[in-house]
Amino acid sequence: MRVRERDLRHDADPVRFGAAMTVCEGYAPECSYNGRCMWEGRCFASPPNLVAARMIEKLLPADGRAGMHYAYLQRVAEMLREDQVVL
Repeated sequence: MRVRERDLRHDADPVRFGAAMTVCEGYAPECSYNGRCMWEGRCFASPPNLVAARMIEKLLPADGRAGMHYAYLQRVAEMLREDQVVL
């Protein structure tokens, strides 16, 4: 099932609403409250591998610290962006 931004509406089917909430990359309660994507629909416009890469990149520290675990996360994000991982 491909979910769309309209599945966040308050009158949406509960199953589709739940699926739409799982692709939310922003602050899900705010999108739910407003009944639309607060990131201008970016969560629904990208292929799944790019969505996953952005979510992983949000976990990385912004100050440049990169321990071994962060290096693994960075590499996974790169592989997702290069479409080397099939979702």
